[in-house]
Amino acid sequence: MAVLIKTIDALKQYVSVNKNLEFASVEPYIKQAERKYIKPLIGDLLYNDYATTEPTGIELEAYNLFQEASANLAWFLYLPLANVQVSDSGISVAEGTNFKAAQWWQIRDLRRSFIEAGFNAIDEALKIMEANEVDFDPWSTTQGYTLFKELFVKRTDTFNRWFNINNSRKTFIALRPYLLETHHQYFTAVLNTNTQTAINAEAETTHKDVLEMLQASQVNYAVVKAIESGAFDLSINGLQPKLSELPNSKQNTYNETQINSIKLQRQNAAEAYFKKAITIIEANPSDFPDYEIKTVATFVNPKNTKSTVSF
Repeated sequence: MAVLIKTIDALKQYVSVNKNLEFASVEPYIKQAERKYIKPLIGDLLYNDYATTEPTGIELEAYNLFQEASANLAWFLYLPLANVQVSDSGISVAEGTNFKAAQWWQIRDLRRSFIEAGFNAIDEALKIMEANEVDFDPWSTTQGYTLFKELFVKRTDTFNRWFNINNSRKTFIALRPYLLETHHQYFTAVLNTNTQTAINAEAETTHKDVLEMLQASQVNYAVVKAIESGAFDLSINGLQPKLSELPNSKQNTYNETQINSIKLQRQNAAEAYFKKAITIIEANPSDFPDYEIKTVATFVNPKNTKSTVSF
């Protein structure tokens, strides 16, 4: 399997490595890191291209960031076993004359630093790719990119405009199930396929205005569902997935009262934006000829209590 990090010198560009470390010791973790964290995001074709040939131009910027991610995430995977020796005699922990094995909390903190650095590098690379789609053709046709096409919110920066996810595409991808659920639970119940197509085409100013309101609504509905799921941390730094790789790690989240208040605010905002979109549609029937007016629509909110929204 070809990889992005091929030598110990390449690894040293991004992480601090003991001069006595053999590349063979960390190579399996480079393969695991790239297979688990990078390849699914950019697709087989682009990954294989980058693993065999160094690109140029704007692609080189993304390539270098993926190398940085690979190095940090490989180190994240390698750390728990760095001091462990496995032989026919069993499993032991190495402890030299001048050094002793790190404490568990030191390893935990180091691992957090490496995984965050790796994910940040991935997000920076994907940000470049989103802003320069034409230069990344193999990626823009993969499922990792096109799986958002049916939604009103298709890009990380669109989501981040209405709720802070630190422009993280990794977080954006994790939110996709909640965006999809809101799309079918709320929007397809009111807007038929032809109307959605017209809105997404943005042929008229009214289409653009409606799309903006629906995007705001979709983001806020999805935020409520994401918080309700328990799979995300909510703090002053925004919304982000819990790190399943560090199950005992705790984020600086809001307290329960604050979280419930935010959920209510976002639910109300979602409904308000949706109503604004419908108001624009109904005021401009010539721009939305296939829209069918519904006097009352009944939705189910994230806590399974009925919420009737009149348009």
